[in-house]
This record gives sequence, C-alpha cells and structure tokens, in this order.
Amino acid sequence: MKNLKQAIDKRDCLMASFRLANVFEPDSCHPEDYQRKFELLVLQAKTFISSTDITLENFKRFVQFFYVELAFSGDQKNYFLCQYSLLHHVIDYRTGIPVSLAIVFQSMAKVLGFDVCGVNFPGHFLIKCRLSHQPEIYLDPLNGNQLSRQDLERLYFSILDEIEDEKMPEEALQEASCDETIVRLLHNLKASYINEKRYSDALTAVELLVNLCPNDPYERRDRGFLLHQLDCTQVAIADYQYFIRKCPKDPVTQLLQAQLQHLCEQVPVVFH
Repeated sequence: MKNLKQAIDKRDCLMASFRLANVFEPDSCHPEDYQRKFELLVLQAKTFISSTDITLENFKRFVQFFYVELAFSGDQKNYFLCQYSLLHHVIDYRTGIPVSLAIVFQSMAKVLGFDVCGVNFPGHFLIKCRLSHQPEIYLDPLNGNQLSRQDLERLYFSILDEIEDEKMPEEALQEASCDETIVRLLHNLKASYINEKRYSDALTAVELLVNLCPNDPYERRDRGFLLHQLDCTQVAIADYQYFIRKCPKDPVTQLLQAQLQHLCEQVPVVFH
C-alpha cells in the first residue's frame, strides 16, 4: 500500500498501476521489469513517428502506432475479466478496458511530449489531447476512434438516461487526477473479482479503496458484503451498521437492515 500511495502522490499513473497489479499478482508483476518493457514501446513509438514535433499529424501517427502497429484494443465479449484491469497483462496481451488502455496510452503520449490525460467520464473512461491552436481531441480508449461533441453527449445520456439536464455538464470532461484514475481501475477490479466469485481478491480491492476513500460509505457497504461472503460475520455487521448510519435514505438501507437483523441473530454471544 505504501508503494502504491507513493506512486499516486508522484502522479505516476503507470507505476501506480503496476504497483496495484503487484498487490494481486506479486509473482508475475514486477513493476520495474514492466517499466522497462514500457520504455521499449516508447522507443518504438519514437522510431515510428520519426519526428519530435508536437503536431496534429504526429499525434495521429502515434494513435496509429498504438492501435494498429501495437494492436492495443478492448475485448467486448469478455469485458469483465480481471486481467484487463491488471496493467502487466494489458502490456503483455495488448488488451484492456477503457481505463487501463488509457493509462498506457496517456503515459506513452506524455513521454513523447503530447499533452494527454484521462477523463473520468461516467460509464466509459476517455482520453483527451490538447494541441496548440486545435480544439480538444477526445478518443475512445478501446479503439482510438475520435469522438465528436455529439458523440460525447450521446454517450453521456445513454449512460445517465435518467438525468433531466438538457446539456452534458462540462465537469464530465475534466481531466482525471492520478488518484481518481487508480480508484476507477480498482472499482473495475473489484467488480471483476466479484463477478468471478474471487471474494478474497475482491476484499483486497475494497480494502485498498477504503484506504484511498476513507469517507466513502459505499466502500464500507461493499466490504461488509464481501466479509459476509467470507463468513466474517461480526466485522461485516460493523460495516453494514456504518453504511446504515451514513446513508439512512439510500434504497439499499432497508434491505440491509433486514439482513443485519438476520446476521445479528446468527452471531453467538461470547461470555467473558
């Protein structure tokens, strides 16, 4: 956790992602080794672009290098596989989800001199590039396709279809900080592990999230669920009680209260 936080504090998304992968797969992810693999890819990119000018044409050449020459892409059929959120696998197999692909893309682009960042867009992480005397460029990290303003608004309202606002708020397109990006990556990891019923790994993910977002009651709720699945009933009860206190009007609270009563009846009384 210490190494992960240090990388986040340095705003080094790439190393933070490698550190995160090392937590879950320490035998296969050695961050320094994968940093060197990444640097080799950057050298290939420099050769392919063959120019240090920060121009729209050279940025398009980099996009071509990343998505055509290196063949980075998303897997639409098996979107929730945990390996797509573990950056060493993303580097090795050139396949990921929007946030993990965006981390690799923006990290390479920055070394090449481009002003590129991630966007913590609802439901679908994005890439944003700023070039002099050019409108901001938005890319879909899954395939490198450029997204127009209309595309972005359509995507926004397809995900948040219950929102009554007529316009997409500008905040939706703000740059994602390093810690926001890693939290997004962790949320995907947590969901993948739960989907695969790997509750111990999911609990590790949510413990990291509780450390990074200590005031988020929803992480405590999720930790309670996972502890419950792992038969750690007393600790699960404490997390459920915390969520109920903090979110009394949440639709899930009523269900949790019934669950909590059932759990309390199961916990044996200990006499000292």
